[in-house]
Amino acid sequence: MASSLRDELASLKIERPGRSPVERPRRGPREPSLGAEYRRRGGGALRLLSWALWLIPLGIIGGAGFYGYKQYDQIRAKPEVTVGLVQKMTTGEAEKLLTAKGYLKSQKQAMIGTKVAGRVDQMLVKEHDHVEGGALLAVIEHHDLDAMIEQREASLERARAELEEAKAEGWQKEREEQRAERLLSKHMVPQEDFDKAKASNAMTQAKIKGLGASIRVMEANIKEMKSTLRYQMEIRAPFSGTVVEKQGEVGEIISPMAMSSSLGRSAVVTIADLQHMDVETDISENLMSRIELGQPAEVSVSANPSRRYQGRLRQIIPMGDRTRGTVKVKVEITDPDDKLFPELAATVHFLPFKAGEQSEANKSFVFVSKSAVFQENGHDYVWVVDRKSRVARRPVEVATTREDLARVETGLEPGENVVLNPTKALKDNEAVRIAE
Repeated sequence: MASSLRDELASLKIERPGRSPVERPRRGPREPSLGAEYRRRGGGALRLLSWALWLIPLGIIGGAGFYGYKQYDQIRAKPEVTVGLVQKMTTGEAEKLLTAKGYLKSQKQAMIGTKVAGRVDQMLVKEHDHVEGGALLAVIEHHDLDAMIEQREASLERARAELEEAKAEGWQKEREEQRAERLLSKHMVPQEDFDKAKASNAMTQAKIKGLGASIRVMEANIKEMKSTLRYQMEIRAPFSGTVVEKQGEVGEIISPMAMSSSLGRSAVVTIADLQHMDVETDISENLMSRIELGQPAEVSVSANPSRRYQGRLRQIIPMGDRTRGTVKVKVEITDPDDKLFPELAATVHFLPFKAGEQSEANKSFVFVSKSAVFQENGHDYVWVVDRKSRVARRPVEVATTREDLARVETGLEPGENVVLNPTKALKDNEAVRIAE
């Protein structure tokens, strides 16, 4: 039955009108029509558009993948390291037991004024002048005092002349008493004449003593006025030093009770002994065990950063500050120069006692924490951290090591960061996370 159905299907044919069922069209070479050409070109554009549509999601997926990788790279676990700074300092700074900041003070410094109010008549000094003890700095007007001294001296001359006259009279009265005494002994004059001559002589001698006392009083008054002229009207330096400030000018009123410029000035100049300078600083109470009197120190002054000064702990003030928990100390500078002035900011590095050793005060070296240096195959290395928080191993040449610092001759520059206590797992160009 199946074979008969297959035969029937094979015998079926489609007859088209006007064409014999047995005729087959004879086709020559097929020429493409305009519609076919348009469909061919349109198909290529559709294929390009299809590719473009596929590229858009692929680009989005690729960008998302790159962004995700960057985020993962940021949040993935990185080695945490502690870094230290490479510093350039002197050996004294490297040896320091304690560092404190303070200000320069002169051991002798004074504002020089007058005991009485007056107007400045002469100014004989200016800033930076060096003056010796007792040198005249300024003169206060004293014309009235000069006139009084001249009057007292004239009165003194008159009193001296009166004294000479009294002495001459006294000599005469003494002779008269002696003559009356001789005549009385011979009973040539009565007793009353002798008594009269004796009394007259005694009065004359008393007058002489009174005139002598008056002269001494006048001399003392004149000496007092001259002392007033010297020590009140003439302002002098109480000690040798340098004029660091000139407050008064010619014509200004100087008053010891002046509280403001409208009432006048209270001082003419300020003098300081710049050859004996101290650094006044405060030390915390819990660090006082690190210092003691006579301890050497190294002083750096902000106004002269290229110089390091030697010093010693001269004084510990025996009074604490309960509000700040500090004690004031004074460090004497043993080698001052002309660049040190009062009130300049200074830093003191307290050094350990060392017999016969002097710190290289003005020579600086590169120092790094000793915990940053490690050895491999007999050579010294450090891990340097760059600005992108990536580490690189770098060979260094270590000259000397101290308790916690190593002096580096080559391989490092001041300001670079190095890894402290590095682990063996670090790798070159590896990103790290810096511990806070």
